[in-house]
Amino acid sequence: MNRWDIINALIQKNSYKHYLEIGVQNPISNFDKITCQNKVGVEPKLKDWFRGTKPSFIGTSDEYFESIKDTDIKFDIVFIDGLHHDDQVLKDIENSLKHLKRGGVIMCHDCLPNNEREQERDDHGGVWMGDVWKAIALLRMTRSDLQIDVVNTDCGCGLIKKKKSKTYDFDVNNEEWKTYEFYTKNKKDLMNVISVKELETKYLNG
Repeated sequence: MNRWDIINALIQKNSYKHYLEIGVQNPISNFDKITCQNKVGVEPKLKDWFRGTKPSFIGTSDEYFESIKDTDIKFDIVFIDGLHHDDQVLKDIENSLKHLKRGGVIMCHDCLPNNEREQERDDHGGVWMGDVWKAIALLRMTRSDLQIDVVNTDCGCGLIKKKKSKTYDFDVNNEEWKTYEFYTKNKKDLMNVISVKELETKYLNG
């Protein structure tokens, strides 16, 4: 199941009307595959190989959220696939939460790196997910007001909803959690990893 399959299924199941994508990059890879009444795409810089729908906002996610901070603009579903640095992902999540409609969901891509190289902070040109996982792990330890699940498909698709949930029991001040070794040993519980079947049961059925 690909990221766009999950997004479209959530849109259809919940009759979502307003979609925001942070980090469009190449629209044909995801943005153009999304079926939703109103779509907003944010991308800081168009590439030479750019194809597909032009993003609605050319600029960084910080700049976009600054431009709408005093408005009543809200989204049903937000897809975050921008800069793959944990601090930026956290900012994007926090800003998205401010503009998330009741019953809405945020989805973050690249949450489950398969090896240490994939989660390096600098883009090395190969398969690169960055340290997105650290943002999800931090929220899992500190935000009991958020329900967080990471679907084990398409590089790890993290789902975030405003809903009370049990946090991951670990001292956030103990920086061991930031190591890749800790991630690999505790991934299932730390990231609250669920299967596609569990996704369907928890989010799409009923």
